[in-house]
Amino acid sequence: MALQYPTPNFPVLDIPGLDNQPVPSFYGVRVRQPELPALTDIETSIDRAMDRNPGDGSPLGVLKKGARVAVAVGSRGIANLPTVVRRVVDRLKDMGFAPFIVPAMGSHGGGVAEGQVKVLAHLGVSEEAMGVPVVSSMETVNLGEVEPRVEAHIDRNAYEADGIVVVARVKAHTNFEAEVESGLCKMISVGLGKAMGARNVHIYGRRGLVELMPRIAEKCMANARFVLAVALVENSHHELAVVEGVDPADFVARDKELLALYKAHAPAIPFAQVDNLVVEWLGKNISGTGMDIKTIGREGFRGDPMRPPYINSIVALRVTPASAGNGIGVGNADFMPLETAQELDLMSMYFNALTSACMTRVKLPPVLPTEKLCIQAGLRVCWQPEPDQVRGCVLKSTSDLDSMLVTRPLLEELEAEGKLVEVWRQAEPLRFDDDGKLVSGL
Repeated sequence: MALQYPTPNFPVLDIPGLDNQPVPSFYGVRVRQPELPALTDIETSIDRAMDRNPGDGSPLGVLKKGARVAVAVGSRGIANLPTVVRRVVDRLKDMGFAPFIVPAMGSHGGGVAEGQVKVLAHLGVSEEAMGVPVVSSMETVNLGEVEPRVEAHIDRNAYEADGIVVVARVKAHTNFEAEVESGLCKMISVGLGKAMGARNVHIYGRRGLVELMPRIAEKCMANARFVLAVALVENSHHELAVVEGVDPADFVARDKELLALYKAHAPAIPFAQVDNLVVEWLGKNISGTGMDIKTIGREGFRGDPMRPPYINSIVALRVTPASAGNGIGVGNADFMPLETAQELDLMSMYFNALTSACMTRVKLPPVLPTEKLCIQAGLRVCWQPEPDQVRGCVLKSTSDLDSMLVTRPLLEELEAEGKLVEVWRQAEPLRFDDDGKLVSGL
């Protein structure tokens, strides 16, 4: 669907005096984040997670040889995702089963089957790379209501398989706080629910995600052939730290426990207040909201109180190639460059936003001719007129928080609070190429 529609066309605006806005110098720093050791042997960890045999009574262990097993894979940029999925399907083959991959991504990929195949391919999960078919369809099976007018839907191909294995990362959701957020239950109720499942959850806003999502997941688990989840937890450096095999009876309990583990080690911008933030890359493979809302402190659900960090102006520069033009999240920025704006796939963005019932994220911010001018505009409106006092920060993305560029006031705060690991580049002006694109070194 995405490529059938034209991209927008914005005018080139020459705003008088903007190119004279001073830009402060930035240091390159590494900052201290919570530590959770990374796995040293991912494939062996997956083997342990999947070790099941007929004697242990687990659903995967009692499947018959030749059983068709659907492996549900989502659209997030999980660390080592191709390695994880390939090892899962190879182990299923070794057990004598016939695995295939099912996209479990709600309405992503423009809400069409071929779009979801392309999203997975961008993440390195394709038929050629995995050695098994990728079977994509938006058709679902209605498993019935969890309450009046709230239905549980599941991908038909997964439902008709002999077993379903879920590959899912457990992490905090961008929008809300609860015992169950973005993990196994969400992958089942929203991911495998396809566009219908996503809409059934999101149309109710906070209640849909906090109350209904776990109930829909339980309805799906009770009526479909789930046999195992391979649950993944990343550390603050975006490295796999936990790979755990979870039997269906334990999906909800382990979802809660692994979420608590993640939150205890989650990365964050190490400042309570920032005048101007520049984010080089946003995208669906980084966060469901393009830029993680909890990281940048912008609006989650309408009416939610703002949370730290408090950031006066945000500049978003580019959309990741893996997002295929879906720039959802630009609505949380205050400026974006012309080249990025004119490559947006508005159809995918609007479809995604309509499904999630959160429209603020696709509202387009002011579009300026170059990345340099966008950064200058962000500095112009950041409420700090003195360049040497600007609390400025440049991130590669909201999932890359170990290394960043900061101005002197933020460097001094890092030093005072013991959060500085090292200064890897002394203060220098931001560098731009001949087209005004930022060259950050991040």
